[in-house]
Amino acid sequence: MLGLSSTGSAFMMVNSTGRFAGQKALLFTPQLKENDTHCVIFQYYVAGRAGGRPGHLNVYIKENNSPMGLPVWNTSGPAGRSWNQVELAISTYWPNFYQVRSTHTPLQTATFLCTVNGEWRDSFNLWLQGIGGREAPMKATKPWNNQRFIGMFDVVNTTKQDSGRYRCIVHSNIGVGVSNYGELTIKQPPVPIAPPQLMAVGATYLWIQLNANSINGDGPIINREVEYRTVSGTMYDLQPVDKTSHKIGHLDPDTEYEISVLLTRPLEGGTGAPGPPLRARTKCAGNRDHLGCCF
Repeated sequence: MLGLSSTGSAFMMVNSTGRFAGQKALLFTPQLKENDTHCVIFQYYVAGRAGGRPGHLNVYIKENNSPMGLPVWNTSGPAGRSWNQVELAISTYWPNFYQVRSTHTPLQTATFLCTVNGEWRDSFNLWLQGIGGREAPMKATKPWNNQRFIGMFDVVNTTKQDSGRYRCIVHSNIGVGVSNYGELTIKQPPVPIAPPQLMAVGATYLWIQLNANSINGDGPIINREVEYRTVSGTMYDLQPVDKTSHKIGHLDPDTEYEISVLLTRPLEGGTGAPGPPLRARTKCAGNRDHLGCCF
């Protein structure tokens, strides 16, 4: 049985006699449209056969006519002999329970800070819940003032697929608090789609066109570098570039090099992986014999 309010309230009774395992009874409240935090209070009483379990009671929050919503509270405990009360704080616009803030760097860690009204209790359970299904436990807390504290959450090894909305949930012995959503946008470092193009070849230089206008990932591009190495050997260098073409000098004659372009977007972690390589060989310093060898 589920009681909807206190004095003069109505209640819903679900009789599971003759029902099959897995069947569900659904109760929907009216939509909460005011831009505020709503305190939803209800009481429940579960009963079942002796020694049996009465099943699961779940509470979901639906947003904008979503099919089922995301779970914020549940119980599957044994049948009791008394009514139990649950209090849920649900924000539908600007959060009263939380202030959500996020920072992000690709393939690193997105950090959320949730400001919670009230004093921290060891019985509290806080976690971060993403609309795409990813969750993160609370990493640490720190006091804000004598009436608030901050919970910190890390979403590690972020990728583009982790972009989306996240919210904080706090669960205690007497209720659940749910924040509104904070948006997390993951920007991928830029990587050139095509290799650089060879423009001119000398005995000690290679002149290339960066050919990096088409990219995978996100811009804007704020820095360009040319990475080159010998195909055979250990020689390696990385040079900043401020033009669309670049001359790589002081090379060894008749030597094959592998050349790639690296691009960087703003913020930490914004440098992408090297793009596809160009392989090019410098000319002979002298002449070649009939076998093609320099002399």
